Amino acid sequence: MKSLLLKFIFISLVVAFFGLPVFGQVTPTGSISGTISDPQGAVVANASVTAKNKATGEQKTATTSDSGAFNIPAVPSGAYIVTVEVKGFKKMQVTDVKVDVGSPATVNVALEVGSAQEIVTIVGGGEVIQSQSATIGTTLTGRQITDIPTASRDALDLVLALPGTTTVGRPRQSSVNGLPKGALNITLDGINVQDNLLKSNDGFFTYIRPRTDAISEVTVSTSNPGAESSGEGAFQIKFVTQGGSNRYHGGGYWYYRSPGLNANYWFNNRDLAPDPVTHKAPRTDIILNQPGFKIGGPISIPKLFNGKDKAFFFLNYEEYRLPESTLRTRNVMSTAAQAGTYQFLSSSFAPPATGPGASTTCTGSGATRVCSLNVYTVIGAALATPSFVTANPGITGAFTTADPTIAGLLGSIRSAIPFSKATGDPNLETTTFINKGGQKREFPTVRFDF
Repeated sequence: MKSLLLKFIFISLVVAFFGLPVFGQVTPTGSISGTISDPQGAVVANASVTAKNKATGEQKTATTSDSGAFNIPAVPSGAYIVTVEVKGFKKMQVTDVKVDVGSPATVNVALEVGSAQEIVTIVGGGEVIQSQSATIGTTLTGRQITDIPTASRDALDLVLALPGTTTVGRPRQSSVNGLPKGALNITLDGINVQDNLLKSNDGFFTYIRPRTDAISEVTVSTSNPGAESSGEGAFQIKFVTQGGSNRYHGGGYWYYRSPGLNANYWFNNRDLAPDPVTHKAPRTDIILNQPGFKIGGPISIPKLFNGKDKAFFFLNYEEYRLPESTLRTRNVMSTAAQAGTYQFLSSSFAPPATGPGASTTCTGSGATRVCSLNVYTVIGAALATPSFVTANPGITGAFTTADPTIAGLLGSIRSAIPFSKATGDPNLETTTFINKGGQKREFPTVRFDF
C-alpha cells in the first residue's frame, strides 16, 4: 500500500505540473457583486473593492462604476473578506462572504465618512435573498456534508437529502422533480463525470465516485441553471473538491461494521448444517471496513519555496473493504453416478436378455421401481460385440473407465461439499454452501491550487 500511495502522489504531481492551464479552466466559481453608497444613499463611483479568500489569501479586485456597482467574476467557492476603500470614507470590511458555485454573492455596503485609517468591520456575509440570478438551488457545505447520515460514504448520496429528490429503491434509481434521468447533469470541479452513454436511463451513475471527506461543497440547481451549466441539463449537481489553505489540516478515520450484533439470515438457519461446536448455522459475512485519511495545506519546501498565499495541495485517500459471501445451492452428481452407475425410474422397463443393456438391473415395483446400469460395463460389452461395433463405428475408442481428469475433478467437488441431500433425480444431489469472496476499492483524490 505504501509503494502504491507514493507512486500515486508522484504521478499526481507530474500531472499537476503539466496540466496547470487546464486546471485553471475548470475551477468551479461564483461571483461577488453589489453596490457601494454613501451615508445619504448616493452611489459612490471609483471605489476600490477587494475580495480576499480567507483560506488561501488569494485576492481579486474591482472598481465601482459610475452607478456605484461592482462585479468580481470567476471567484472560486469559499469564504471571503470584502474590503471597500475610497478617499474621504472609512475603510469597510465585510467578513464571511460565502461564494457558492454558479451563484453570485451580493454585498451592498453603505460607507461612513471618516479617515481611511479607520476600519469598520461588518460581521456577516452577503444578503440572504439572492436577487441577481433566477437560478433556484441548494448548497451543502462543511459540517452539513459530514453530519448528514447516508447509507454510504459516496458523496452522491448527499443529493438524496435535498428537496425534490425521490428515491424508490437504490440511490441510482432516484429522480428529481419527476424529471427523466437524461435531465441530470453531474460535474466535479466543473468537469462532467457522468456516463453519458447511459445517461438517459441511469443519470445518477458517474465514472468518478467522490467521497464525502473529499468534498467541500455540493450545489444542486433545480430550476433555471445559469450559463456556467452549458445547457447540459435541467437539474445540475455540482461537486467541489476540498482544497488546501495557508494552514495544515488533516484527519483520519476508520469505519467498521461487524455481524456481531446482527441476527443470522433465515435461509442460512434453514439450509445450512449447524456448526458442530457452536451448534448454529454459519453466518454470511457482512463485515465492512472503510479506513481513510486526508491532509491539506501550503506546498512548502524548507529553504527553497514557501507556498503560503501561492500554492496549495489537498489529498484524500479512502478504502472500501467488503468481504462478500453468498448463500448458494447447487446440484452435484451422486456418488454412484460419479462411478458411472446411472439410475432411472420406470414401472415397466424390462432389461434385454442379450446385448450391451443386459446388465441393467431393476428393483422395486410401481412408480418407485428403480433401474440402474453402469455405463462403463455397457460400453465394454458393446465393444466386445463385433456386430454392434460394425453397426455403430463411432463407439470405437470409447472409455471403459472414467477419464482420469474428469474423475479427479468430480472427486474434488465431492470432497469440497460439506453435505448433500437427495433430490427427485436419483442421479443428482443438492448441496448448500456459503460462497466467500470480497472486494477492495480505493478512492484517491488529489487537488493542487496555484
